[in-house]
Amino acid sequence: MELIQIIFKLMIDIDADIEEEWFRPKEGFKENNDEDGEDNVNFGKSCIDKVISAVGDEICLPKLSQCVNELVANDDWRYKNAALMAFS
Repeated sequence: MELIQIIFKLMIDIDADIEEEWFRPKEGFKENNDEDGEDNVNFGKSCIDKVISAVGDEICLPKLSQCVNELVANDDWRYKNAALMAFS
């Protein structure tokens, strides 16, 4: 459980401020995945996948579900994002 919480802390450690241009991307916009925040989220997703593969679904999924429920209850969009990305 602690390892999963640490992974989520990493996934949440992204800039909370959203730039105005993000809301209105230019025509033909392609997402650039080289940003630091995205790296944390993608790395966290990869870590969660590896933990589940190594330990097994039966042990990890109940603990992961508990962490996700706690994250979704938070008002900060970064927590909800981390929770949703864990299942992607």
